[in-house]
Amino acid sequence: MLGKQWLNRYLRNSGGSMIERCGDRQRKCDGLEKWPLHFFVESLPMMLQVALLLLTCGLCRHMWSISTPVAYTLATLTGLGVVFYLAIVIAGTSSYACPFQTPASTALRGVWKKIWCGIVPSIVRSKWVLSWTRWMWNRGVRPLLRRQSPPTSPLENVQVRRSEPWLKPKDLAIIRRTSADDVRCVSWILRNITDPEALDAAVRLAGTIRWFEDGTNVGPPYNLIVTTFEACFDSTGRLYPGSRDRAYYSGRAMLWIHTLAMCQSEEFANMFPLPTTGYTSPGIDSDLGHLLWVNMGWSTDDRFAYLLVTRPEHSPSHLQWISNVLLHLAWANQTSLDFRYIRHRVPSIRKTTIPLGVILNRLLVWCTLLGSPVGEEALKVRDKSCDISYFALHATHAALRQ
Repeated sequence: MLGKQWLNRYLRNSGGSMIERCGDRQRKCDGLEKWPLHFFVESLPMMLQVALLLLTCGLCRHMWSISTPVAYTLATLTGLGVVFYLAIVIAGTSSYACPFQTPASTALRGVWKKIWCGIVPSIVRSKWVLSWTRWMWNRGVRPLLRRQSPPTSPLENVQVRRSEPWLKPKDLAIIRRTSADDVRCVSWILRNITDPEALDAAVRLAGTIRWFEDGTNVGPPYNLIVTTFEACFDSTGRLYPGSRDRAYYSGRAMLWIHTLAMCQSEEFANMFPLPTTGYTSPGIDSDLGHLLWVNMGWSTDDRFAYLLVTRPEHSPSHLQWISNVLLHLAWANQTSLDFRYIRHRVPSIRKTTIPLGVILNRLLVWCTLLGSPVGEEALKVRDKSCDISYFALHATHAALRQ
């Protein structure tokens, strides 16, 4: 009843002109933020739950002197109810996506974040911990390292073998779950929403998320993306004015889906063919022109070689995205691509204007062409600078063997 009274006061109209009613509503809204109404509204059911617990406890104590079996039954039911409530509180605290949210789980999750993200890092960065770590390194670890005899040759103890995977199983599960959520969201928007801004955002996201993480039975709305791409051009293949961004990002989505399908199998990639019709873009837009040229009906080797070609007028975001597509394409066709066929068609990448992420992706591409077994987990890592030395070492060994 208290909650209904508070909400009815908020919805009550005080009368007057439109400006006066809007001002009154804004004052009420500011009051809701100043005085946390949601906290008090959510505390009312908790009071009822506590009252129910006290009632059952008192009833059990009262029945204990009258009938022991009835008291045991009531105590058992009360204990099961308390265990069930604690279980849903723990479930709601452990995951924000859990639907069994309660005010207690929200408060506990906030306290846990404050402890884990605030108190623990401050303790780790404290002077006492740093001095103790420095003392342990100087007195314990460093003398042990000095006692070991150095190898006779710099390459004596080099092993082309990874001791740890790129990603832990927990990280892979998080990436797979996030990709599945993004896939469902984008597919639903493209199939059910008609708002142009929402469609543009979904098409933009379709060229970056990881499709087919849950298997090939999850089909993307590829035909809708192709239709969106073709609607940006007239019958002669020229770009309509004002349709540049939609054409660019829908073209990116088509190439990305086709490449990820090729990572599954070549037969599966044939289910998502790229358009063979020639399209033209304004000459000043090098990013769109490069993407339209790549999306033409080329062979895999020709498309791979043209993706490696970069020019100074390309934007950094376009280069970063293209290099990621290039890495997936090289991983999917590492047995069929001929390094000797491609190398005379590829210019040097010794340019200071190329972003670091592009260079790292290209290094992994060359490692793949040289025979380095780049794992599938490496495709899901955004920052590839951590283990690039391993792949470079393995590629060097493979090149020397050849």
